[in-house]
Amino acid sequence: MKTMKYVGIAIICTLMFAVAPQSSAAGPFLMNAEGYVYGQLSNVRRENSINQIYVGEISLGHESLSNIGSTSLWYFCFEKNRYEELVSFIGMNVVVEFKFPRSNDLLSCAQPDELLEIYTVDQDFSWEQKHFVGDIYTSDPEVSRGVKIGRITKLTKNKDMSRIYYMTMQIGRGGSNFHHFMIDDDDLYDFAINALKNAALVKVHYSDRRSYGNVYGLGLRSVVAEIEVMDQRDR
Repeated sequence: MKTMKYVGIAIICTLMFAVAPQSSAAGPFLMNAEGYVYGQLSNVRRENSINQIYVGEISLGHESLSNIGSTSLWYFCFEKNRYEELVSFIGMNVVVEFKFPRSNDLLSCAQPDELLEIYTVDQDFSWEQKHFVGDIYTSDPEVSRGVKIGRITKLTKNKDMSRIYYMTMQIGRGGSNFHHFMIDDDDLYDFAINALKNAALVKVHYSDRRSYGNVYGLGLRSVVAEIEVMDQRDR
C-alpha cells in the first residue's frame, strides 16, 4: 500500500514539472488570447511553399539587435495577400496586434500567433495623464516591491478569464534584458497599451507576490501596481 502511495505522489510530481514552463522566457500558456507587440520588423519570409504561409520577425523593443544577432525575437504568421504590406514596414519600429490561436488557414504555420494589424509607433501621442496608479486584486502575500525602468514590448490579454493580463518589459533603454509581469487592473492595462504604442520609456512600480499558481513557473510573480511615463527628453 505504501509503495502505491509513493508511486502516486511521484506521478503527480512528474506531471507538475512536465506542464510547467521551463523558463520565464517561455511566457504563459493561453488557450485564447490577443495582444500587442512593439519592436523593429526585421524580416518577412515565406515559410511554406506549398500552403503559401508567411512569417514575420520582430526584434522586441528598442535597439535589441546586435552584430551577433538577437535573443529577443518574436514571430507571427500572416497570409500571402499581406506580404507587400509587411515588406513596406521592414526596418521600422512598429506595433503588431496579434491573436492566438491562429485561424484555420494558418494551421500549418510553425508559429503560434497570427497578425491582425500592423502600424508604426505613434511617438506624437498626446498624454492627458502620464502616471496611472492601478489596483492589485490578488491576495497572494507580498515578498518585496520595486521599480524598473524600460519599455513595454508585449501585452497579452487572456480572453477566457477576466482581469488577467501579461506584460513583458525591456529593461533599460535598450538591449536584451526582459522581465515578465502580470496586471490585474483593466484600466492599468489600457494605460499600458498606450505606452506600448508610443514606445514610451516608463517606470513600472511592481509588487513581487508568492504564488504557486504563477503561469511563469512556481515561486514569485511580479504584479504591476502603477506605470509612469518618462518625459520625452529622458528617453
